[in-house]
Amino acid sequence: MKRKIGFLVGLLAVVGLVIGGFRVFGGGSKEGVLKVQSTPTASVFLDNKHMGRTPVETNVAAGDYTIRLVPETTTQTLASWQGNVKITPEILTYVNASLAESEFATAVETMWLEKITSKLAEVSVTTNPDGATASLDGETKGITPVSIPNVAAGDHSLAIASPGFVSRNMKIKTTAGYKLNAIVKLALSGESVQEASASPTPTPTKAASSTDPAKPFVTIKDTPTGFLRVRMEPTTAATEAAQVKPGEKYSIVDSKQDAKGTTWYEIQYDGKNTGWISGQYTEKTE
Repeated sequence: MKRKIGFLVGLLAVVGLVIGGFRVFGGGSKEGVLKVQSTPTASVFLDNKHMGRTPVETNVAAGDYTIRLVPETTTQTLASWQGNVKITPEILTYVNASLAESEFATAVETMWLEKITSKLAEVSVTTNPDGATASLDGETKGITPVSIPNVAAGDHSLAIASPGFVSRNMKIKTTAGYKLNAIVKLALSGESVQEASASPTPTPTKAASSTDPAKPFVTIKDTPTGFLRVRMEPTTAATEAAQVKPGEKYSIVDSKQDAKGTTWYEIQYDGKNTGWISGQYTEKTE
């Protein structure tokens, strides 16, 4: 954990420098740049094509890709990480990872710029898991996923905090007319990692049923925290009403999509009361 925290602290200056140089091309190039850094060193695969060992910085044709980092170490067993990246013409996409013994303890951030119509800048923050508090320059801006409009171009401090997870503090540089997209995978704190490793699939709190509920229904998948929050409304800002456990199944009462495109399901979680769960950690059966 000390190694991880030290890495995050050292990351601050690096992120500030990298993001300041996001616009890297001119002349209508159809390529962007992918820059990947990690601790420890890792092999980088883009759509299963080996791109080299970190640090990697290479031109890539614009498009959506699957990226995978495979740590290279002989002293300990570390978990690989896989995610998605978007390469935009004339823009740098930046991936930074702190790889650990398990996926729960791994922290990753992916950032890129996107052209917008505003003359100011904008910052969009998405976290995994969602529901984290995002602050810009020391001022709380909302619960992730969150968009922060009308941001002055220049240097800023972006902080993300969530109970049970390692906080992230980043120096970013915004550009007028562009939205800075930040997708941050949070790492569980030391005690939470031990709890998750000891019981990756907690025993359901209710008696298991021999039959599935009425279709359509959702099955709760494993989560970093060992549970999934049930909220009063289909938004991460809503009050938590209950918690459901991996492996449990619930009939779907209703479903909605929020402004970010995240699907929410309304379920009856205790036989009488209903609430909303994010579809991020569920599997739907029609």
